[in-house]
Amino acid sequence: MKESTLLISILVVLLASIFRITNLDLIEFKADEGINLFLASRPIFGHTFPPGGTVSSLGVLNFPLMNYILFPVVLISTDPRFIVLFIALLNSLSIGGLFLIFNRYHGTKVALISSLLLTLSPWAILFSRKIWSQDFVLPLTVPLIFAIYKLLVDKKDSYWILYAISSLLLIQIYHSALFFIIPFSVLLIFKRRPKLKYLLLGSIIGIVPALPYLIYQATNSCPDCATFMAVRERLSPVFSPEIFIRPLQIMGRGNMQTILGSDMVTFFKEFPLIFQMQKVFYLEYFLLPMGFVLFWKKFKDFQPLLISIIALPFIYFLLRIEPFIHYFLITLPFLFLLVAFCLKWLLDHNRIIVRSIGVVSLMSLIAASVLFNYAFFELVKKGNGLKGDYGRTYIKAREVHEAMFGKYKNDPHYQEMIITSYIPPSLLHGNIGIAKMLFTKERVEKEMPEIEERLRKVPEDPRMHAKLIYYYTRTVPTKETLVLLEQKSNQIPGYFPIYIEARNFYLDKN
Repeated sequence: MKESTLLISILVVLLASIFRITNLDLIEFKADEGINLFLASRPIFGHTFPPGGTVSSLGVLNFPLMNYILFPVVLISTDPRFIVLFIALLNSLSIGGLFLIFNRYHGTKVALISSLLLTLSPWAILFSRKIWSQDFVLPLTVPLIFAIYKLLVDKKDSYWILYAISSLLLIQIYHSALFFIIPFSVLLIFKRRPKLKYLLLGSIIGIVPALPYLIYQATNSCPDCATFMAVRERLSPVFSPEIFIRPLQIMGRGNMQTILGSDMVTFFKEFPLIFQMQKVFYLEYFLLPMGFVLFWKKFKDFQPLLISIIALPFIYFLLRIEPFIHYFLITLPFLFLLVAFCLKWLLDHNRIIVRSIGVVSLMSLIAASVLFNYAFFELVKKGNGLKGDYGRTYIKAREVHEAMFGKYKNDPHYQEMIITSYIPPSLLHGNIGIAKMLFTKERVEKEMPEIEERLRKVPEDPRMHAKLIYYYTRTVPTKETLVLLEQKSNQIPGYFPIYIEARNFYLDKN
C-alpha cells in the first residue's frame, strides 16, 4: 500500500469521526437502545446470555448477535456514551476500509468522493451513533463488499468463505438484509459458480452466533413460529409507492422530518439558509442514475449487484413492507459509489463547463452536508432532544432515571436497576418474545417470596417489576387477577406498577 493512500484513509477516518464521536451526551436513547443495553449487560449481573435480541418489526425475536458484539464493550463500561463511542469509531473505521477497497479497484478519485459523501451523509451519521442493530450494518457490509470484489474481479474462490460469513452475520443483525442478499446471491452464483467447500465452511462459521437462538426455539415449541406465520397482519394494508423514493432520500437528508417531527418548523426558523440548502441534495437524484449507467457499461461483472439494488424497492413494494428508510442502509455504500462515478466523469470531462458542473456539484453536496449536520446537533442540544422519532437524548434520560433511583446509589443492584428501568413496562408483557425469553412461570413462582421481600424494602425496584409484569401478563388478566393485584398493592406498595400495567393490558384487550 502506498504511503499516500494510507494517509488519505486515515484522514477519511478522522473526518468521519467528527460528527460521530462528538456530542455523545446528545445521542438518541429510547426503548430500543435501552433494551439492547439491558440484554447485552445481563451476564455482568449474574444472568445467562439471552438466546435472542430485541423484537423486530415483524414481531419475532432478533438473533443474539448484537448481544455478543456489545458484551466486550459493556464489560468495560455500561455507560451508553462509551458504547456509542465504540460504535461510532467502528463505523468511522469502516468508511476508511471502504476507501481502501474502492481505491484499489476504482482509483483514488472515486474512492475519495464516495468516502467523503458517506462520511458526511446525515443518515449515515444518524445510523452510526446509536445502540441499535442497524448501526452495525455498515461495519458488516464492508467485508461483504471486499468479498464481492475478490470474487468478481480477482476471481479468488476462497473468498466465498468471507462472503458467506458476512452475509449471514448481516442477516442476523439486520433482517431486511435478506431482501438484498438472497436475490444478489442467486445472481452471483449464476455469474460465478461457487466452490461448495468454501461456501459450506463460511456458512457453518456464519451460523454459529445464531445457534443459541435456534436451540431456544427448538426447545421451547418455537414461540416465534406462530408470530412469523401471522406476519401478514403486520404488513402495511396498502402498497407504499413512497418506498421507491427512499434510496434517493437516504443519500441526503430526505424524509428527515420523521426524525425532527414538529422541530422541523424550529429548524426552518433557526437556520433558514441551511434549511434552504437542503435542496442541494436533489443533485444526487440526477447523479445517481447517470452513475448507474456509467458503472453498468464499464463493469459488466457487477451487473448482478446493480440489478439487486434496483430490485430492492420493488421487492419491498410487492411484499407491502413499511417504507422505513433504514431498510436501504445496506445499499448506501453502493449508492455513493455510483454518485462518485458520475462526479468523476464530470470532473474528468474535456469541456471546462462540464468539469465546472462537477466541481460545483461536489462542493455543494459537501457544504450542504456539513452545514446540515452542524444545525442538526445544535437543534438537538437546544431542545435536549427532538419532537420526532429522535426523541430525548441520553443525558435527559439519565437525569430522569437517576432522580427516580438516586436514593439507592449505595444499593449493590443500583446499576442493574437503572438499566432495567430504561425498558417500558409494555415491552415486558409475558405474551411478548423478550419476556418469554428471559423469564419462566416456574422460576418466578419459586422466587416469589424473595421478590415480595425485595419490594417491601425497595418498592421501586424495576428488576422485580419486570418479573411480575411478565408473570401476570402471560395471558390477558382476568378481573379476579386485577382484584388480587389491587389487594397486593395495598399490602406491598411495590406491586402498584404491576397492577397498573395489568389493568391497562386488560382494558386494552377488552
